[in-house]
Amino acid sequence: MKSALKKGDSTDLNPYLTSASFYLGWAYYPSITSSQQYGVLDGVVIDSGSIPDGYIKNYNLGFTATHEVGHWLGLAHTFEQGCQGHGDYIDDTAAQAAPTEGCPIGRDSCRETRIDPIHNYMDYSYDSCYTEFTPGQAQRMGDAWLLYRAAG
Repeated sequence: MKSALKKGDSTDLNPYLTSASFYLGWAYYPSITSSQQYGVLDGVVIDSGSIPDGYIKNYNLGFTATHEVGHWLGLAHTFEQGCQGHGDYIDDTAAQAAPTEGCPIGRDSCRETRIDPIHNYMDYSYDSCYTEFTPGQAQRMGDAWLLYRAAG
């Protein structure tokens, strides 16, 4: 369907509303725009139940779209690699053992000096818990825009 519906080039965000089944949504990293074979997959897919006043309880304030646009602009999940490894490659995002369920204020799954980033759009918290991208994430999104998307 994307090959039939996609408009514009890599500078254009194409949102697709669907019944996404098991997933609330998905998007590919902007590096996909470099591929002639897979570039058509560029865009953001969200389940219609996740839009404001949608039918998916706790995930119906519209922040699935925000989360997926984060991926579209190069962000990984906050819980990548758990407590070990590179995390999301952004220094100001605390390590996190696993995705969040709900909105557990003060959760510290990696037992470090920083608590889990449960308010971060790139976690899996309830929509009502989300409030932020970190400055490092904002920088990453801007850099990804310039590298992959600004040229069109």
